[in-house]
Amino acid sequence: MTDKSKRDKIIPCILAAVVKDGKILLIRRTKDPYKGHWSMPGGKIEFGEHVEEAAIREVIEETGIKCEVECLRGIANEIIHGEDGEEMQFIFFIVQLKPEKTEFVESDEGKLKWHALDTINNVGMPPSDIFMINEFVLKKRELKVHRIKVKRDGDSYDVEEFL
Repeated sequence: MTDKSKRDKIIPCILAAVVKDGKILLIRRTKDPYKGHWSMPGGKIEFGEHVEEAAIREVIEETGIKCEVECLRGIANEIIHGEDGEEMQFIFFIVQLKPEKTEFVESDEGKLKWHALDTINNVGMPPSDIFMINEFVLKKRELKVHRIKVKRDGDSYDVEEFL
């Protein structure tokens, strides 16, 4: 049986692979987990928000850069086991974005820097982020995320929107 207290710790998030001219924009995290490490910008998906909308919003909040969605590159499930026995589980949707510009505005989320994609193994990233960039972004995997809106009327359910 699943422990509800653990189920409540599953966090749906996006990670934004903002890529331009062979470089990826990374942020040096100021918060745990992975405080002090370079990572893709990202954050929690808000209720009712599509993963692509979440990616665009998070990048604007953390970098000031408006972007266009290229595609969903992959989905990853990461469980972090802390030294204190604390566990966190993240479901990451890795969305590749095309930036309108390369100039950024740093936020309180951390320092920003463009890194060459061929050097990400050596910049101080969490191993899971390195894996996700290598597996999803560099191998150019592509998935489709459909938008489905369902309306309930009594015992009947109808799909109102499917994109």
